[in-house]
Order: sequence, then C-alpha cells, then structure tokens
Amino acid sequence: MNLYTTLMQTQRQRVSDGAVMPILTGCELAPRKLVIVWPQLGDFDSLEYAWWLQREGKKLRDQGLAMRAIGIGDRASGQKFCDYTGFPPECLFVDPTAELHRALDLYPGLSFKLPKFSAGQNAWLNLILMCAGIDSPGSPFATLQGIIF
Repeated sequence: MNLYTTLMQTQRQRVSDGAVMPILTGCELAPRKLVIVWPQLGDFDSLEYAWWLQREGKKLRDQGLAMRAIGIGDRASGQKFCDYTGFPPECLFVDPTAELHRALDLYPGLSFKLPKFSAGQNAWLNLILMCAGIDSPGSPFATLQGIIF
C-alpha cells in the first residue's frame, strides 16, 4: 500500500462546511503536508495534540506546512472538538466508522458492545476503559499517527 496515494484518494467530510472531499484538498501547492490520523475525537491525546497544533499553527504555516487531521466521529463532534480546542475546522475531517484507520492498519482500540447501548455510548464506554488502561498498548500516543510528506 502506498500511504501517500491512499491519503490522496481518501475522501471524508470536512468539519467547517460538511463537504465530502479529498482530505488533501487545498494542500496541493504546499511544500510539506502534515496529516494527523487521530483516534476518537474527544480522546485526551487528540485534545492535547490539537491544542499544540493550534498554538503553533501560524509558525507551521509560515514554514510552508499544510495541515490536515482526520478523527473518528461525526461532524457535530468535530465542530465541538474545534470549538473546544481552537483547531481550525477547515483542517479537520471526520471518519464516523474509522474506515481510514482500518485501511492504514492502525490499532482499532476496544470494541466492547453492550446490547442496550447506542453506538455512541459504546464508543464512550470503550474510550473510558482505554483511559483506565484496559487494552491500551504502550504509549498514550499509540493510536495517534502523524505523517509529513
């Protein structure tokens, strides 16, 4: 699998306007591209990473770096994530089913499903269990991936 080709062909919903488009749209002329593949939006590590990128965003852009991020969640969770962290919504795309994570063979996290829980409730349950250290491998950044091209 060619990682760059996969990312060039991947289309997801952009948080800023809800448009479904290739995630690297608007990055074509940038000399360098940073693509961050986050786990579930709202994960502590994703929040910290977003705060850092937001804080350093101008410096990174001034150095010619175009930034895109993809997180597991829907557009509403992406909007709340951007409101909370200050991360630019035009740079964030959402993947409600974690399809890109599977295509990139990233650690899928827990997948416990309680029968009376909705998909969202099960996702939060699994996130809380991982935060408690259950089946959470190694580093807290185990599911965070940053790729610079």
